[in-house]
Amino acid sequence: IFQDTSNRSPIQQELLAASSKDDDFWLPGEPTASYNDEKNNHVPFPFIMTCLIVGASFSLDGYYHGVSVESFYMAFDEGDNNNGITIFDITDLTDVRYCFVDFYGMESKREVALMTPLSARIYLEAYYELDAANDEAGFLPLLESFQGRNLVNVKALKETWPTGDWHGDEFVQDVEGVHPQDPSRTESKDLAGNFQEYQIKSLRDQSMDNFLDVLLDPSQDTAALLAEAELLTDFVPRLRRRLYDQAGTLTPSTTLLNLLHKALSRDVEVDLSPFNMLPVEHLTTLVGKLRHGKMRSLNLSNMSHITESDLEAILEAGHVASTQIETTQTGPMITTKIQAPNSPDITSIILLETPNISLDFVAKHLGAYDVYHSGLFRRALQLSVQLSRSWWGDEPLTTLPFEGANIVSQLVWVMISSAQSCDSQLRTPDGHYDWSRMSYSNRIPRRFDRDKDLQYKNFLLDIPTPVGRTVQGLQRLIRYLSLVDLTWAADLPEAAARCLATTSTLGTAAGSSCGLGPLSAVLYNDNGQNFPRRPGTGIGQMLQ
Repeated sequence: IFQDTSNRSPIQQELLAASSKDDDFWLPGEPTASYNDEKNNHVPFPFIMTCLIVGASFSLDGYYHGVSVESFYMAFDEGDNNNGITIFDITDLTDVRYCFVDFYGMESKREVALMTPLSARIYLEAYYELDAANDEAGFLPLLESFQGRNLVNVKALKETWPTGDWHGDEFVQDVEGVHPQDPSRTESKDLAGNFQEYQIKSLRDQSMDNFLDVLLDPSQDTAALLAEAELLTDFVPRLRRRLYDQAGTLTPSTTLLNLLHKALSRDVEVDLSPFNMLPVEHLTTLVGKLRHGKMRSLNLSNMSHITESDLEAILEAGHVASTQIETTQTGPMITTKIQAPNSPDITSIILLETPNISLDFVAKHLGAYDVYHSGLFRRALQLSVQLSRSWWGDEPLTTLPFEGANIVSQLVWVMISSAQSCDSQLRTPDGHYDWSRMSYSNRIPRRFDRDKDLQYKNFLLDIPTPVGRTVQGLQRLIRYLSLVDLTWAADLPEAAARCLATTSTLGTAAGSSCGLGPLSAVLYNDNGQNFPRRPGTGIGQMLQ
């Protein structure tokens, strides 16, 4: 999940936000008020937390396990823990590192080194015999997938949790399959990178760098130079790389807008988040031009200066309605006028860490988009933290009134017993169910049973679910249910929440990758509340 290209941009936005936090941010709230303290209950990086939750609890091959969302400020050695912890280092998304750590002693057959990064093999060998003759649990194929994956080094652990008594070499990185005490271990990529040979740039490279320096000089008239540069096959990718590398030092200008348009016009996923120095007028102009290119996803994260009215103007810029065909006839002459659409249009908007954009605005104006908003991701998780710390599980969950065309606003779960299915009196003459003749119970039991009444439950969705994503999510849910023996009916809403969340439209493998969207707070934190509450209301009337 962390290395999936669909998730890379949202993760990078939260990593960028984390790098800007001051020292006070990383300190927990008052421990005496841990159950009510707003800071301790806050989920500061909800997209990364969603990745952790879905990755640890669910897979489409039939795996499911409940997880709890703990306080962000919980120490690494706090909580009820008898089998160690798993740590991921996502600083470099091209080299995601992991390790297991035992800090008190585990409930295992063999002891392992305490406060030391452990590989997957060493961790599993503490519990199981790992050889071809005794691999009843099937762990050997799993271990093969860890080959070549780097462990989190001790230096990183000491920097993250300085109060821990960490052991091991700070600078040498162990690769999976090599024991920490083995002198033949492989050096880390970080260490090896410090000794790379210096390569002298070719004359062409130096010339291109000098040329880009001139183009990025706001005092220069670069129109003629830009026309000549377009003849070079490698100009656009080099310009794009330079713009992103120097985003923090660039000065807004008409020249910069032209260069950004030239560099990004071929991008399907347009990331403008590094250019947060651009005024709203420039962003509006640039997005209006890019909408006539290949852009389908727009990233405006970490832009604290954008207001809701600004965002409306930006999204309206360059927008053309769907194709319209107008036919007129004058005497024998027929004239057809075709207004071409702006195709493809924006389908996804990333708005992480944009404090001026409220969830109410997202619900009212952005329902037709695949929206990545910190509040949407935080909503389900923060409620989960609060529910785990209190006893108010019977209060109804509020929903967000999303508006827009082609939006699915509710999911209805219906349980029909075999007796009802075979009862001819409950069928219409053409063989369909006659909903009006059925008796209803709108309280699905915790366990599946054979109730005489038709049982149903309605979940009002509190996340934007365009029809396309909903269909993909339901397809994944059907596939998942075909692989599991779901004894507990209460587990189905959480499974549905995860299936709907794994239908991201970001990335080149959208629809089949591990791309994540927000979890539905209603499904993820289902607390047994039923909608609607009118007694005797059947599913047919409810759907109307």
